[in-house]
Amino acid sequence: MTRLLSSLVLMAIAVFGINWIIETFLPSIPDNYALPISVLLGITIGFFIYIQIDNRIG
Repeated sequence: MTRLLSSLVLMAIAVFGINWIIETFLPSIPDNYALPISVLLGITIGFFIYIQIDNRIG
């Protein structure tokens, strides 16, 4: 898998995971806010993990 594809897959997994956590454990957050919050956090966390992996590999 190329670096770009692996980073996009990692970000998508992070978005779906955070969205599931928000909808399951924080039902007080309205649905129209859950998706943007999970997209923002998922992309940020996924990109951070990708950068950490990329810096170690070289």
